Amino acid sequence: MSKIHGRPLADVALEELDLDEAARPHVPPYANVTEQQKRAGRHLVAIHRMHLREISKARIVLRHIRDGALDPTALITALQDMDMSQNYRLFGNICGQECRMLQFHHDAEEQHMFPALEANGTEDIRCMVAKLREEHLVVHELLDRLQEAAQALISAPTEGAFSTATEVFDKLEAVVRSHFGYEETGLKDALGVHVGFI
Repeated sequence: MSKIHGRPLADVALEELDLDEAARPHVPPYANVTEQQKRAGRHLVAIHRMHLREISKARIVLRHIRDGALDPTALITALQDMDMSQNYRLFGNICGQECRMLQFHHDAEEQHMFPALEANGTEDIRCMVAKLREEHLVVHELLDRLQEAAQALISAPTEGAFSTATEVFDKLEAVVRSHFGYEETGLKDALGVHVGFI
């Protein structure tokens, strides 16, 4: 999905930049999944929660800027410090990680998890993995736009620049939460059954 509505992602208006949730393939529930197999899904959820905490930190910074308690330069610093922003600059993938544990997650998804799911999973799983890869591109585009909006806010700390940064941030947060939820729901048991661990 390097394109939406026939246009490159960079040319798509913010309000049109979405995950096309209605087109998401679904994976039927797995039967007889053991507790050990469920651990992989729980591990994925834990990593996602770490990313959501990072997003929450950026939201607090935005609130402080709005209230006049922080200079707009604090936003770009917070965004640069976010693990996800660092991940995208370094790896171009939402699961790219800076530390060893989170780097393992990235490697597992891109080099082990997705290929193992594609090789061993059902057609439903393969379709879902393809959709997840597409969604990563949308998240990446939103992170790029948020960095640009934060830079614009620093250059000209106007109400309009703040409003733009907030709109992009709101969209990013909604997209990431939706993406994580979809991935967790669809892959929670499949990971343990087809991959073994992440």
